[in-house]
Amino acid sequence: MAESKLLNRLSEDFLECQICLQPYRRPKVLSCLHFFCQQCLEEFLKKQKVKTELDCPTCRNKTVLPDGGVAELKDNFFVESLRDTVDVHKKLANEGESLVCGSCEAKSGAESFCTECGDFLCDECVAIHRRIKVTKGHQVIGVEQLRSAESEAVNIKPRPLPPCRHHSQETLKLFCVDCSEAICQLCTVLSHKDHKYEYFADTAGKAKGEIGALLAKAEKKVTDLKNAGQQAHAQKTQLEKNVTETVENIKRKAEETRRQLVAMVNKQEADLLNSVNTVSQTRSKEFSTAIDEIETATVALESAAEFGRNIVEHGSEFEIMAVSGEVNSRLKKLLGLEIADMTEDLPAKAYIAFEEDKTSAMAKPHLGDVKTSKEDSGFRTARLTTLGTTGRLGPTSLGTHYGGQDHEGLVQLKDGIQYFTVPDSGQYRIEAAGSAAGWGRLDKKSARGRGAVVRGTFQLKKGEVLKILVGQEGLENKSNSGVGGGGGTFVTKRDNTPLLVAGGAGGGDYTKDNRNPNSDGTTAAAGQSSSGGKDNFTGGSDGKGATHGDDDHVGGGGGGLLTDGASGKTHFGGTDGGYGGEGGKAFVNGGVGGRGVNNNAEGGFGGGGGSYGASCGGGGGGGYSGGGRGDDEWGACAGGGGSYNAGSDASGEGGANDGPGYVTLTRTV
Repeated sequence: MAESKLLNRLSEDFLECQICLQPYRRPKVLSCLHFFCQQCLEEFLKKQKVKTELDCPTCRNKTVLPDGGVAELKDNFFVESLRDTVDVHKKLANEGESLVCGSCEAKSGAESFCTECGDFLCDECVAIHRRIKVTKGHQVIGVEQLRSAESEAVNIKPRPLPPCRHHSQETLKLFCVDCSEAICQLCTVLSHKDHKYEYFADTAGKAKGEIGALLAKAEKKVTDLKNAGQQAHAQKTQLEKNVTETVENIKRKAEETRRQLVAMVNKQEADLLNSVNTVSQTRSKEFSTAIDEIETATVALESAAEFGRNIVEHGSEFEIMAVSGEVNSRLKKLLGLEIADMTEDLPAKAYIAFEEDKTSAMAKPHLGDVKTSKEDSGFRTARLTTLGTTGRLGPTSLGTHYGGQDHEGLVQLKDGIQYFTVPDSGQYRIEAAGSAAGWGRLDKKSARGRGAVVRGTFQLKKGEVLKILVGQEGLENKSNSGVGGGGGTFVTKRDNTPLLVAGGAGGGDYTKDNRNPNSDGTTAAAGQSSSGGKDNFTGGSDGKGATHGDDDHVGGGGGGLLTDGASGKTHFGGTDGGYGGEGGKAFVNGGVGGRGVNNNAEGGFGGGGGSYGASCGGGGGGGYSGGGRGDDEWGACAGGGGSYNAGSDASGEGGANDGPGYVTLTRTV
């Protein structure tokens, strides 16, 4: 027959101590439910430095030892009795071995089994067993019945109840609920007096139910853990496959790049050598020509000189006079040849050298990047600035301002506006700050208007492009009072649909230490009115620049998202405002700050209005709607620009930024 379910479920490890690999000798249970021989645990404890707790030899979980040490740990009676049951089932499972009676000397074939004695019995011994007073009450069952599946519930040779640790003559019959331990009858009136206790039968029923419920959950948990383990193994296999492919791709790309670089170097080498060869051939011909000319002149002069010497030394008077004219003419002609004319360019033509490029203008090879997530580029946060630029015109170069940062390579610049490409789809928290106003000799920085700060959360898509104009401060007026407004900071989609706009501050005039809150950029959509003068001019609304105001020396109006701020008539062709400053341009018109009439009192990039700049008219702040124009009065200030926020979880503060504008983008999900 096949092995019983009991044998299939129980491994030999369950019945042997995993330290000594022998059948258990008084097994003790640890808090992790692993159990070992008492003696084995005591030897194991000796090797530990800490003696108050025991590291499980199997799982390393710690068990705090009771005062009596290992000996006081709970005994595992179950595993000892289970050994007897397993031995019986092994005999039943061995079909090649005949079962013999363990009671008679004849060793007859056994047909029955006594669960009390733990012996196989022949029919004759069964009859005797049932007649003897001591054994007639024992449970005797047939071998075939014992082999059936139902027999696994039969308690084979139940062990006697163990003695009480405190009263050795008493057996453990009860369970103290308060102390959660087995006790004897004497314990109920001594050490466990007034405690609640129950008979094992009652307590075991409840415990079985509780354990059964937990076992059902444990089975499901085991299934879940195995599934998770299988998934983890599958994912690990996928990782190994991806790693192999990634390594191969890197090597392929490296080899391809290496070939390209080698080809580039080889081409440069060939070009340089061809250049040297061309110069060599050309200049060699020129040197040969010069050498031929020199040699020809040398030979001619030597020949003429020899003729002259001979005629002088050996010729008659008649012969000398007959050729003297020709000799004189020839010698004079040859002597007239200038050596410098034949060799003048030769030293320069002799020079050729290789000037090594030690800085190497060749671009650094970039094979690519290793990505650890399908969607994640590694981007977390970016801070966009004015790139160090001041005044009414925006930056013209990114320079190295964003080098080594998350947004390196994600920003392009055109006409002062920064175009940011969203690296990954997800949620982004964006904060924008408008710029502070200008300052000067009579308009202290500490008293100037400040830009608004606004924040919002936006869902952006990978590859989406945002237009970002970072507002710049109005310029310093070094000679007089009256300063330009600060530029607003704009974050829009590529089609100019606004996401966030932070209002810039309005410029003051002779403000000294008196900071006027009306000059601050505001979180409201409408621009602030000017304040402190005889006339207070309103700011723009609904995304428009400020146009109200007709004093003679009024400042330029702050520019809005959609329309420009108003300009003075005389200098900037406006419709009103006499000698007033120039209004800031709208974002859609480029956002350039307005020019000042005097002392370079211009507004900041981002629609800041220009000032009259000579004891009058501060410029309005740029923003979603422009700030009002400062009027013709000492101590007056222009209005701060308005703001806009289309994000969720919106927040912001007016007058919170005392410096250039900025934009931060942080990926949150």
